[in-house]
Amino acid sequence: MNILVIGLPFFENTFRSMGHAVVNANSEYSDDLVLNHPQTWQSISKKLQSGGFEADFVLYMDNGNHPLLIDPHNIPVPSIYYSIDTYCNPWHIPYAHAFDMVLAAQKDFLPFFLNDGQNGKWLPLFCREALCDVETPERDIPVSFVGTLGHKNNPQREPFLRKFAQYQPLDILSGDFVPIFSRSRIVLNQTAFGEINFRCFEVMGLGAGLLMEKCGNGLDELFTPGENILPVYTRNDAAQAARVAAIFLERPAALEEIAKNGRELVKKEHTEVVRACQILSIAEPLLSENAAVKRLSELQKYRRFTGTAFGMLASELSGEEWQPFRKLYCRIVEENYRDFQ
Repeated sequence: MNILVIGLPFFENTFRSMGHAVVNANSEYSDDLVLNHPQTWQSISKKLQSGGFEADFVLYMDNGNHPLLIDPHNIPVPSIYYSIDTYCNPWHIPYAHAFDMVLAAQKDFLPFFLNDGQNGKWLPLFCREALCDVETPERDIPVSFVGTLGHKNNPQREPFLRKFAQYQPLDILSGDFVPIFSRSRIVLNQTAFGEINFRCFEVMGLGAGLLMEKCGNGLDELFTPGENILPVYTRNDAAQAARVAAIFLERPAALEEIAKNGRELVKKEHTEVVRACQILSIAEPLLSENAAVKRLSELQKYRRFTGTAFGMLASELSGEEWQPFRKLYCRIVEENYRDFQ
């Protein structure tokens, strides 16, 4: 079938290897269709049709930015929304309701999506399969962290890392994580909101020992501390995290076994190839039942979900540089609620 992926371009090659035709529409990464601003389905569809492509199925992959599609309720074929960063983007909840199915990467947020009859499933994040096959050189970095430090959504990160480094040497870096993780014996993970982030799977896929904070979102269902990840530490307890690292650095055989088990687990159950197959399996009943027909027959209901999402976004945009978006979003709200006044 013809699959349109809007947002993060993770599954195209896998879908294509299965015989599907795929177009990715994104604001930054796309080689297929670049969306420089939010657009209507009609606009996107015209661009696709000019290239001889008509979608049979739409997958919207959360790319951590403003929505690229103004009217998801108008998609004429079965559609799925994959919410990754729900914890810092609550507008995802009403926005996802305008699709036929929502996949929540963070398990604890799934219940928020399931009101008003929304179809939803927990689908954790993943690691690129190729990372699981990267040859690793000598692991000459005892403990590392790779990521952003001063992000507004995570003000506790830098103080935690600096405190950890007072107890245990820590390489703090940003940029390309692959050469660092593949040389690290242990990789420290600290999250914004207790989420199971991409870093968990990438660390394990590259064969390092994952030192993760205690959290929900399905951590205990995905991993077993002491078996395929290191024992977890209490969130932002730098001293405790450093003690776990020190203990396992002094027990190299146990650390190597945990890292090996973690890599095997990720390669077997948590790659983008595994997730792509799961997504297509989830999409099958939507396609066989043509779920879009039901949505389009209740269009006013679904338009309200879209309007609510853009209203939430508009209320958050206060800076002068965001005024064009604020005006656009307010107009979208007005258009979607006009018939209900």
